[in-house]
Amino acid sequence: MKFIRIFFVLLFTVSPLLAAEAPKNDGESIAAAILGQYNNLKSFSAKFDRVTTQNATGKKSHDNGTVMFIAPSDIKMDALMGGKMVEQIIVDSEKTSIINFEKKNVMVKKSSNEAAEYLAFLKGLDEVSKKFTIGDSTGTIEKAKKTGMVIKDGSKMLKLTPKTPNQQVKYIFITAINNEIDSVIIIDLMKNMTQFTFSDIKRNPALDKKDFKANIPAGFEVTDF
Repeated sequence: MKFIRIFFVLLFTVSPLLAAEAPKNDGESIAAAILGQYNNLKSFSAKFDRVTTQNATGKKSHDNGTVMFIAPSDIKMDALMGGKMVEQIIVDSEKTSIINFEKKNVMVKKSSNEAAEYLAFLKGLDEVSKKFTIGDSTGTIEKAKKTGMVIKDGSKMLKLTPKTPNQQVKYIFITAINNEIDSVIIIDLMKNMTQFTFSDIKRNPALDKKDFKANIPAGFEVTDF
């Protein structure tokens, strides 16, 4: 009887230690390696190429530009076609401003929109885990390529699924090479696909918050929605 009591004392003493030291599964390890480096990120900048594919027609549109971020929530995204500015998105904690230079209008929404969701990785692993279920989709890369995703050889891929219904996003896929994020692929509720491919990524660069102010050209129509 004494032996049994000693056994259970040892079992409950050692078990928490074993649990604490339990190795992460592959998906958790990959997510930690890719997204963990964005924990406590103060700022970010990168160039991007963006391709949007309409599910119903297969039609593709392409633009490129730059994106900047200052924690906790300020985002500025400049999109160009043929070197000409066509759209600018400014996101802060209160609103999103979308400036369309071709249509000469500005749409202002009193909350952050899909731009903040698209760049969810900027919040780091801890914050992403609160809003998304994160899975390892590396094994499905060849299948994903057949849908039109452009994924470089040697990539790993994470799949982010919103934990609560999202009007803009059904899934987000993140591809990385050597644990550095290469692209973000968004699938919306209509199965349209938008792929951002990044280059010249800089973490914690010196950025000026004044550059995140929306400068609306004279004569542009402003609409709240």
